[in-house]
Amino acid sequence: MSYPSAPAEAAATAPPPAPKRTRLNIGWVMPPFVRELPVNAPDHETGAEQLYTLVTDLMPDRSDEDRFRFALALGSQMDLMLEANVIYAGLCLLEVEGRPSGSTIVVSQIEHESDDDEELLRTTQQALERTHPDDDYQRVELPCGPALSRIGASGFIISAQWSPTGQEVAVQQSQIQVYIPLPGAREMLIFALDSPSSEDWDLHSELFAEILKTIDWGTDQEVEDYRAMRQSAPATVEPADGVKQGLYWHSSRLMDAVALHGSMGGGDVASLTCAECWAKGLRSACSARHSWYIGEVTSGDLTRALPRVLKSFASQGWRTDGESTGERVRLRAGDEAPERSVGHAFTASVDLSAGTFTAEVTAPCTRAAAPTDSLFG
Repeated sequence: MSYPSAPAEAAATAPPPAPKRTRLNIGWVMPPFVRELPVNAPDHETGAEQLYTLVTDLMPDRSDEDRFRFALALGSQMDLMLEANVIYAGLCLLEVEGRPSGSTIVVSQIEHESDDDEELLRTTQQALERTHPDDDYQRVELPCGPALSRIGASGFIISAQWSPTGQEVAVQQSQIQVYIPLPGAREMLIFALDSPSSEDWDLHSELFAEILKTIDWGTDQEVEDYRAMRQSAPATVEPADGVKQGLYWHSSRLMDAVALHGSMGGGDVASLTCAECWAKGLRSACSARHSWYIGEVTSGDLTRALPRVLKSFASQGWRTDGESTGERVRLRAGDEAPERSVGHAFTASVDLSAGTFTAEVTAPCTRAAAPTDSLFG
């Protein structure tokens, strides 16, 4: 059976087909101490219950009245978030040097009509500059793609009925907004960080920058392919050549100091996250470690190895870091050490029964060395 062709006039006047939108799976990673607000609750009653449970968990030592007021203050923002197409909201509540410190992270997903991501970012910046002319704007490249950041300040009023003190409170806070086009979807993500804790702004903005690095998306098939790849071949981060050369140089100085004869082993360089960054919730690599050992060493030589190390490096401005024992020592190069060594550290240990000297030489944290005028610093 054949079907008649449509008239030419109909074909000429028919509207063009709607652009095909890619269905994306969007994800990011939040540190465990960022507590999610129930913006995606199925109804108001469920949302209120989840919100009060969260507040009770966050304020176990406060009175029922204090918890109720805080829950009301948060609840008053929920409808506004829904109107603004918020798909995620979280509270980052920390204790820094004995004082409370906090920030909020909000993610919105909005539609737009542009087919050009670069043009979209330009027009977005122009619109923002009309409203916030004194703020700082930067084009940034995130692992997920191009984005626009706005760094400024904002303020709001907590009315007396929702204030923890029962009085109207004006709150000023620092703010970062990052606008991220979704590829092929005519949609855009807006990640926003707000914090009234000005003395801890560097910490909150650094955490926010690390979260932005985890944003990723893909089609259903791409997600499945990625999971399969991750299961078969875990991704690794290779330290920079300059970092490796610094580690090799310091390992060589350590070998000279111990002056041991034996069989060399190890020699691997691996990326790592330093203890300070890990305690802040940061998980991406910021340092590297060179691990090696000397085996088949006589016990007499091993007994003299660590005292030689301490004497040699103490004269160069290195200081013990933590407890040292007769079989283990940790040294760190402080500000009085040569500039090339500052921030490096090593742990050296001896195993008399095995006849082995083991060393781990660690590079400085790259985040600690970052300039203070970096994007989110």
